[in-house]
Amino acid sequence: MTRIFGALILIVIFALPAIFGPAWVLALLAMLVVPVCMYELFRVALGTGARVLGWIAMVSSTPFLYFAYRGDAAWCFMTVGVTSVVLMIVSLFLYEKNKGGARDLVYAIAGLFYPMALIGFWVLLRVAPDGRFWMIFGLVSVFASDVGAYYVGKNLGRHHLAPRLSPKKTVEGFIGGIGLAVMLGYATYLIYSAVTAHYQVETLTGAYPVWLLAVLSACIAVLDLAGDLTASLFKREFQIKDLGNLIPGHGGMLDRMDGIIPVGCLLYFVLKVFG
Repeated sequence: MTRIFGALILIVIFALPAIFGPAWVLALLAMLVVPVCMYELFRVALGTGARVLGWIAMVSSTPFLYFAYRGDAAWCFMTVGVTSVVLMIVSLFLYEKNKGGARDLVYAIAGLFYPMALIGFWVLLRVAPDGRFWMIFGLVSVFASDVGAYYVGKNLGRHHLAPRLSPKKTVEGFIGGIGLAVMLGYATYLIYSAVTAHYQVETLTGAYPVWLLAVLSACIAVLDLAGDLTASLFKREFQIKDLGNLIPGHGGMLDRMDGIIPVGCLLYFVLKVFG
C-alpha cells in the first residue's frame, strides 16, 4: 500500500504538471528531483572522505538534463563520459590522501546512470514526437502494475518471488501486475487517441499495434519490479530501511521513484525504433 500511496504523491506533485505542462516544466522538475535521488544514494554508498565525488556527479546532472530537454542525446552521453573521466581523476587524488577507493569511484559512476541517466530518458521522451502520450502510457502502466501486484499478491499470493530482497512479493502478484498494466495501458491508448482526435490537439503521429502496446505494458511491469528490487538490493547492501526520509513515513524520493526510473529508457528506445 505504501508504494501505491507514494505513486499518488508523485502523480499529483510531479506527473500532472510534467505531462500537461510544457516540456520545460518536466526538465525543471527533473533538475530538482535527480540531485535529490543522487544525494540519497551517495549518502549511504560513499565514504565520508569521498563525498566530493557525489557532489561532482550531482552538479553534472544540470547540463545533462538541459541537453535532454534540447533532445540532444549525443551531448547527454558526452556529459556522462566527461564526468566519468573527472571522477576517475579526482578519485586517484582521494586514494592518495586515504579518503576514498575503487568502491567509491564505482558507486559515483553508477550514480551517473542510476538514477541520473535513466531519469534523463523521461525528459528525452517528453520532447520527442508523441512524447506526451508515451509518458502517460508509461506512468499509467507503472501505477497499474503496482496496484495489480499489491491486490492480487495480498489476496492470492502463495509463492515468493524474491524472498531475500522483498519477502512480501509473490509470483501471483507479479502476474496480476502484468495483467492490469496491459489492460490499463491499452485503455490509455484508446482514450488518448479518442480525446486528441476529438479536440484535434496533439494527435498521434501514427497508429500503434495492439501487440506492441501489450508487450510494452508487460515489459514496463517487469522493469517496475526490477527497479523496486534494485532499490531493495541497495537497502540490503547498506542495511537500511529506506534510502532517504524526504517523505515522512514513506522514505525518500528514490524509494518512491525506484519503479519509474528504468521505464523511460525502454519507452524512448521503442519510440526511436517504431516512431
